[in-house]
This record gives sequence, C-alpha cells and structure tokens, in this order.
Amino acid sequence: MDTTRPIAARFFEWCQTLIPELAGVPIEYKAAEHTFRISRGSFFQVNRFLVDALVQEAVGIVAGRTAVDLYAGVGLFSLPLSTRFERVRAVERGGPAFRDLESNAQAANAPIEPVKAASDEFLRRLQTPPDLILADPPRAGLGKQATAELLRLRAPKMILVSCDPSTLSRDLRKLLGTYRIERLTMVDLFPQTYHFELVVHLALN
Repeated sequence: MDTTRPIAARFFEWCQTLIPELAGVPIEYKAAEHTFRISRGSFFQVNRFLVDALVQEAVGIVAGRTAVDLYAGVGLFSLPLSTRFERVRAVERGGPAFRDLESNAQAANAPIEPVKAASDEFLRRLQTPPDLILADPPRAGLGKQATAELLRLRAPKMILVSCDPSTLSRDLRKLLGTYRIERLTMVDLFPQTYHFELVVHLALN
C-alpha cells in the first residue's frame, strides 16, 4: 500500500510482542567505514546497499579545516567529514538522534562538536563561515530562514543532500547566483519508486 502517512508507534509495539528483540535498545550499524549507534526515534538511510555510495558522493572529495553538518541525525555524514576536516560541528535538534550523535562521535574519538539546536537557529548564531556546510534536511527542505542565513554566511563550499526534488529546486532557486552548481548526482535509494536522493555540490561565485 502506498501512503504518505507515517507508521503508527503502536505498530512497533505490536511487533515487539511478537519479536522481543525489537525492544527499544539501540542497535549498531556499520556503514561508510564507521559504526553508528541508532536508537528508536532516530533516522538512518534504509538502503544498506547504497548508503556507502551516498556518503562517498557527498563527502568523498572534500577536505579542509572546518565543516558544519546541518540536520546531522546520528552522524552519517559527520563521522566521514571528521576524517577530512580538523573540526566538524554537527547540528541536530531531535533528542534520540542527538544522543546517538554524541555517542557515535565519542566512540569514534572524532573531532566533532555535537550541537543540539534547530539548524536555522544555529546558523543565526554563526558569525564566521566554515570551509564547508553540508545540509541533509527533511523532505520540507531548508526553508526560507535557513536559506537566508546560508546566503549571509557565504561559506566557500556547500553540499545539499535532498530527498525531494521540488523543495530542493525551491531552495536552489534562491542560492543560485551567489552559488554555482559544480556537480549534481542522483542516487536511487528506492528502486522502482519515484523516490530518489539528490546530492548537489555548490561553490561560491
């Protein structure tokens, strides 16, 4: 059945009565040469065959001194960025995901500073642009406030990871002019559906 409605929490509670192993304890998942703790309530890419390719496309060729990972989740991009940058600030506002992010950064002994905040609020407080900003927003996209702050900061490089072409197009329409597209890649995480991920590398004009 195709639906846009989220799965109800009681579905997982029902599953737990049949499969006790589904108790609400975190699991460990290996991807992109790192091990991630993932708790119930956290988000993680479900296509285990292409998640490494997605990370490689996003962060495989970038490097520098400072990076910011917006909508960081459990750190899927933060941990790989931390091997290429001296300092990474990973921004996540969701409670379960932020706790996983902290745990994953500590376990990896990575130069990551987890920041519990909404991305637009964090950007408003940021005065000095990092070398790179990576953003993997939810389906609603960056939105007006975050986009305005990104244009104010003018980081030299920006990477957008999007699961919705329409909101990505809306956000890019505001960013282009100040930025130019260096590369755009489609990653088919959900074969035989109309869903796919887009990775866009932007450089400051």
